Amino acid sequence: MLDSKIVTAVEPLVPVCVPGIYTGEAEEYCTFNYSEIPAGFGDNRPHVVRYLVQLHWFLPLKQRPHPKKKALRRALMSVRGFTAPIITDATDGNGQHYVYEFEAVDGDM
Repeated sequence: MLDSKIVTAVEPLVPVCVPGIYTGEAEEYCTFNYSEIPAGFGDNRPHVVRYLVQLHWFLPLKQRPHPKKKALRRALMSVRGFTAPIITDATDGNGQHYVYEFEAVDGDM
């Protein structure tokens, strides 16, 4: 369910968004990964899963990232249960790379 929420939020802005590693040929794409943390304990068991999510947006060096950079942030924040992301510029000589880190919560444990 989390995967589909992320893809649904991102694909209107970046048409390629996949979990894990992308092996295609698109010059602009997103990948994502996350850790799952049990939370909301009661009756000796967790009732909620808290996810620590990293969304990676890759694009060519010469492509202008604004205003899509802000639009991606807004798209993620519009999803119920997602926190506002922290954005880190991880660009190197091979291309632009922005990492959006945020938390998500799912009560369907």
